[in-house]
Amino acid sequence: MTTTIVHPSIENLQQFSDSFDIEKLLQSKGILPWLLANGWKHDDESSLIANIVDESTSIDEVWDSEEFDFKALSDESKSKLNLIFEHFYL
Repeated sequence: MTTTIVHPSIENLQQFSDSFDIEKLLQSKGILPWLLANGWKHDDESSLIANIVDESTSIDEVWDSEEFDFKALSDESKSKLNLIFEHFYL
């Protein structure tokens, strides 16, 4: 099975227009738009993941975080996150 991610766009973030100014969200250099565009809900979990990534300096530091148990995620979610993380750290 191949895992793919999508880049944030107006179309795939439209469902969050009640919560965000989509234009500002798309201009964000953070990971939250990427999470939302790739199936995460706007909740405490996605916000925590975004904060961990924003404060970390490497992929390993993110995966080893004590704030969130990334190992408990499904294989598909971990695969998507890994692709998104690579976008930010490579």
